[in-house]
Amino acid sequence: MPRDIPSAQTIARRIVQTASADVESTEAAALADAPDGLHEHRTVVRRLRSVTTALRRISPTAQTRELNAALKSWGQLLGEARDAEVRAQRAEDALSERGIDDADARRRLVGDERAAYRHVHDRVVAAHATEESRARTQLVREAGLRLELDDAKAKKVFRRLLRKEADRVSRAARRSDGSMERLHDVRKAARRLRYLAEAVDRADPELLGGDARRVGRSAKRVHKLLGDHRDDILLAERATALHRRAFTAQEDTRPYDAVAALAAERAEAHLRDVPKALKKVKKAAKRLG
Repeated sequence: MPRDIPSAQTIARRIVQTASADVESTEAAALADAPDGLHEHRTVVRRLRSVTTALRRISPTAQTRELNAALKSWGQLLGEARDAEVRAQRAEDALSERGIDDADARRRLVGDERAAYRHVHDRVVAAHATEESRARTQLVREAGLRLELDDAKAKKVFRRLLRKEADRVSRAARRSDGSMERLHDVRKAARRLRYLAEAVDRADPELLGGDARRVGRSAKRVHKLLGDHRDDILLAERATALHRRAFTAQEDTRPYDAVAALAAERAEAHLRDVPKALKKVKKAAKRLG
């Protein structure tokens, strides 16, 4: 017997309410600086912003715009902390891979970034205690409750929405000139497509079935490749800058050269894989019909 397919409105509300619940449920661990807590919270904040932005195509509301504005500033602060955490971890991994045991290099590349993380995390905790934060929490709790859609078929609505987001990835890729700014545009478009596809599948795994999952996996690959590329480019730039400081301080500069070279090699490798990954996004989107 065929199942009753939920309406497009039901799916959309379910998507936003699930994403909102994830934001609330990860907040405490982020504030307590539990292992991976801030990273998880930042990810779900981005996910909520991505899905609500995508859903504005089919249900524009003032509530969604207000929520996204509130989440943007919060996400930027979380991003500052997470970026410092990532820089420290990638530098530590690079030093380990090259077998470098240099106290000065470890202090500059790893220790200073961890100190920066702790400083920004303190700002995160302080920001959470403000009236602005309490207003944001209320918006998160109410998210999705007033989403209104017509009676269009859910399959049709979300297939079309995913195709539009996939087209946005393709357009960003065509505009890319290889600069960090343009590559970041491609990454953001892929991230939004990924999160929307994953959210649709999570809200109703049977709605689009494997089609949504294929789109989500392919977009995730582009998102990850470009994220890793960006992180390695930034590590190479930081190591190069610290080389100059170390030289001025009459310290050994070879560790910074080694880290910069390794990070640059990795960045190039990630970028080489992007065209193939983009083709898979296009192929997966075509299967949506």
